[in-house]
Amino acid sequence: MDPDRHAIALHASFVVAGTPEEHVRYGVERTRDGSSFTTRRVTASQGAGTVLVLTADFQRDEPGADYELPVVPGIPGPEGLATGRYDNPLLESRDVPVDAVTGGLPHTRRAWFRVRAPLPLEPDLHLQTVAYLSDFGATRAVREPHAHLADDARRISMSLDHSIWFHRPVDASGWLLSEMTPIASGRGRGLAIGSVRTEDGRLVATIAQEALLRERP
Repeated sequence: MDPDRHAIALHASFVVAGTPEEHVRYGVERTRDGSSFTTRRVTASQGAGTVLVLTADFQRDEPGADYELPVVPGIPGPEGLATGRYDNPLLESRDVPVDAVTGGLPHTRRAWFRVRAPLPLEPDLHLQTVAYLSDFGATRAVREPHAHLADDARRISMSLDHSIWFHRPVDASGWLLSEMTPIASGRGRGLAIGSVRTEDGRLVATIAQEALLRERP
């Protein structure tokens, strides 16, 4: 597509479990090429058939009225916090203790993330980094209100679908705060909604994930 168009929204549905030992085949449908917006539909397949369907929306940058939901006050910064459960070879992670924040919605899970090596000055690569880290913590947030499901042996939990909306460009080389709040659970499913913010509080992206949440006998 035109190089001046950048991702504004991704909506992924996980159809069946993929196999890490098998190559993934991607098919891309050119759904729309408008004067301002572009849409692509991507199908990921393996031997078992379709494993994921993704709709991706892109837009040419333009000015507009600006507003964002204010940040919850009193969230500890990353310095001094313990290494987080999602720390990995690509991203540093620091968990914010649940009881460290008195305001905001209940059961919210918060964590700081930062890439281990500075990224090149490619805006799309920084958005891809935000999309990657947005998947950490959503299923955990869904089960946070249910203390009896803290043990892996007591539950079956995995992503069913995942959406992210990008609100503005971001420098992903700095610390980013992920916040995920459980909204509802029942009938074997749960929904968490959250956000990604910069260290100075700017809202970068909004996230929604539906997860499978079943109790084992």
